[in-house]
Amino acid sequence: MWLRYGSILFALPGLLLLVLYGIEMSAVTDCLQQNGSYNFDNQSCSDQPQPHSTFYARNTILVNLMMLLSLIGALAMTWGMLLKGMTRPEH
Repeated sequence: MWLRYGSILFALPGLLLLVLYGIEMSAVTDCLQQNGSYNFDNQSCSDQPQPHSTFYARNTILVNLMMLLSLIGALAMTWGMLLKGMTRPEH
């Protein structure tokens, strides 16, 4: 049980962050293809040059919480493996 839930908790936060980052980068790419500059603060395309900020700088709490959940998932997987113990293959 610990192993299964830990692996889910380990993988899902990273996948969620990748999806959110991909959606944002898609919007940035669309804006750049229209010869615009993407405004990260209000998530819109404008003609004026905008300062660039990183995904982490804009979403610090979200990224940190997702990485904490992933760490908890890794620890749960480790605990599950310790509880399961070593098994020998049967021939």
